[in-house]
This record gives sequence, C-alpha cells and structure tokens, in this order.
Amino acid sequence: MATTTPVFQSGGLASGLDTNSIVDKLVALESAPITKNTTRQAALNVQISSIGDLVSKLKSFSSTATTLANGVAASSITTVPAGVSAVAGTGAVPGQYTIAVTSVATAAKARSGQFSSPNDTVAGGNLSLHVQGVAATITITPNSDLGSVVRQINSAGKGVAAAVVSDGTHFYVSLTNRATGKPIGSAANGGLTVDADPTGIGMGVTQNATNAQLTVDGLPVESMSNDISTAIPGVTITAKAQQLVASDLVISADSSKGTSNLQGFVDSYNSIMTVLNNSLRPDPQSPPADGTTLDGSTVLGLEQRLHSLLSTQVVATGAYRTLADVGVKLQNDGTLTIDSTVLNKALANDPASVDAIFSTASTGIAAKVSDLSRSFTDPIDGQLVQRQQSLSKTIKDLQTSNVRLQGYVDNYKLQLQRQFATMESLISNYNSIGTFLNTSAAAATNGSK
Repeated sequence: MATTTPVFQSGGLASGLDTNSIVDKLVALESAPITKNTTRQAALNVQISSIGDLVSKLKSFSSTATTLANGVAASSITTVPAGVSAVAGTGAVPGQYTIAVTSVATAAKARSGQFSSPNDTVAGGNLSLHVQGVAATITITPNSDLGSVVRQINSAGKGVAAAVVSDGTHFYVSLTNRATGKPIGSAANGGLTVDADPTGIGMGVTQNATNAQLTVDGLPVESMSNDISTAIPGVTITAKAQQLVASDLVISADSSKGTSNLQGFVDSYNSIMTVLNNSLRPDPQSPPADGTTLDGSTVLGLEQRLHSLLSTQVVATGAYRTLADVGVKLQNDGTLTIDSTVLNKALANDPASVDAIFSTASTGIAAKVSDLSRSFTDPIDGQLVQRQQSLSKTIKDLQTSNVRLQGYVDNYKLQLQRQFATMESLISNYNSIGTFLNTSAAAATNGSK
C-alpha cells in the first residue's frame, strides 16, 4: 500500500512551543532593572544602618570626652579616720587631712498624746508646724482615726513622715522630719516646732534636730546632712558617729583608675574606627557586599579628624601637651592603644597637666571631640545625618522607579501573552485546515483507484 504524505503539517499542540517559558524568560529580561534597583535599595539600607551606628558611637565618644574634662587623673581613699566614711570622686587630689566628728546630723521628732486604740478618732482641724524653718499647715479631717491621720500627714508633702507606734499598751502618732538637721545658725528647735494643734492629736516635739559638726584640719565644718562634699574638693565625707579624737584621712593617687578612665576614651574611639575600617579597609577574605560600604570621602574625612586629635596641642607649655605625650598611640589599623608606662609616669609627675589635655577650654580634647561630633551628627547640618537623608531619598526614588517599571513589565507580560495566544489560535486554525486538506487528498486518492 502506498504511503500518503500529508499536504499540510504543523506539529505539537498548536505551535508546539513552550510559550509560558518563553514569556517568563522575556519578562525576566525586562525585569532586570527592577532586580537591580531592589538590590541597590538593600545595599543602601545597610549603609543607613551603618551611619546610624556611627552617629550613636560619635555621640558616646563625645560624652566620654566630656566626662574626662572633669579629670583623667584619679585618687582613692587609702586611710579613713574613725567616725566617718569617704569617697574620692572627680577632682580629688592626693593629700592628708585630719578629721574629728563632734556630732552627726539627726532628724527632729514629735509625738502625739496617748490613745487606747488605733481606731480612736480625733477632732480634726489644722495642724500648724515649722519644718526646718518653713511654715507648714496640715489639715486633718474631723473624726479621723489614727491610721487616717497618718495617711493625711504623709500625703500632705510637708517634709514630715508619720506612723502609728505603740508601747504595748497605748498608741501614738509619731512624726519625724524627712531630712536631717536644721538651718545653720537657727535655734535648737529650728528643725521642727509645733505652732498650733487644735486637732486633738496632742502633738509635741520630743527630739530636736542636730547638724553634723566636724573639724577638718582644725577648720569647723557644719552641715544639715551627714554627707559633706564641700569640705575637701572631690571628696564626699559621711559622718557616721561622734569621734572627738582627730585622725587622718589619706587620699592617694590611683594610677589604675586613671588608666581605666582614659581606656574608656580609647575604647570609644576604637569602636568608631571599627565601623570606618569596614569601609576603608575591608577584610579581603570576607569582603562586604557591593554598595554596602560608606561613602569614601565622608569616612576618610572623619578618620582624618579623629587622627588629628592625637597631635592636637592643647596646653601651651609643659611636658604633657598632647594625647601622644601621655602614652596614647596610633596603631597601623587606625585604632588607639595606651602605653601604661608613659601614662603612669605622667599621672605621677603632673596629674593636673594630664587633666588639662581634656579640660582646657576651646582647645582641649573634650571641646575638640564635641565639635567633631557635632559636625557629623547635628540633626540639621551634620555630615552623616545629611548623607543618611540623601540615601533615604535615593531609596524612595528607587522604589518609585520600581513601581513604574513593574507597571511596564506587567503590561509587557500581558502583551506577550496576548500575542502568543493569537499565534496559537492562528496555528490551531492552520492545523485544522491542514487536517481537512490531508483528509480530502486521501479521499481523492482512494477514489481514483
């Protein structure tokens, strides 16, 4: 039997092409700018985060430097006389002081008449007092029981605290000044007086206030509080008990604390350099993603400003005029380290000059760091803040561009789908015609036999 060759052929389902795959690949090509924009947005967000971290570290650095303006050199209490405790703070200098305690500060007290029960009530009215020289009136509601009296006194905020106390048989309202002492130079009852009590409480003073009285190197010192911070610069003395026999308070230089103070400054500086090095000197073994490093000119300018602090001369004369003079050294990676030997020698020889490196007005390190920080972090014209704002605008612009591009891509995809659908329809029609022609040709051939 002879083989009949079809008059018309068109293979597959209509076109025989994987039109969905073709559309997807063509759409992916057109979507490349969107993918590129999205990748760039992610990189810029990393930059914004890094700038935020840098701004925070610069502000912390400025705060640390400002603290050191109050003193790098530090002292500790090595000998404490009987009757007191003492804490050396900023500004304390080595020295020896002879101290005696005549009296400690106490609070004035008052007590009511006796009551048989805490449920007993009082007539009420205005309780008139003078508390440390200040007139105070406390209104007591008529027919208040003792507990209510106490609550009304405590809530009045007049500088006294009340409580119900008992001797086991009777009950009393006890009144105590919230603060110790009495105005210096006032009478013995200057801490608390009961001027008028028509309330039926029967309040009367039972203990006058006393002030802390000390002698420091023979100089009389009086304070309403037991904590005295004005007698010796940088030292807080707390009177604990009467001690009439004078003994010595010894303050010694504490090089380890001075080193620790300066180390805090160095650590804060180094934390900034760690962020800068991620952009200036990235690890070749683990390079950052493209577009995530900070603008080179900005970070390089900041690094140069930071390095200049090492050579800034802030004291006109003397052996210690710069950070480098007291042992702060620059390392190869841009971070700082402290030569403890040099620093300890400086603290021992001339602690005031070491402090002046930070504290000198306008030209001191504290002032320089404050200016540096402000120029980069000011919310209006700080360089880093402005860069952050610029990056945010770029991200917003990229997002707007992506919305526009996505609209174009969506329309492009629909157009392709329509075109391929039209093509498939045409080919399907051609296939139908081909089938008809082939069938007709076969019938004609068979009929002629």
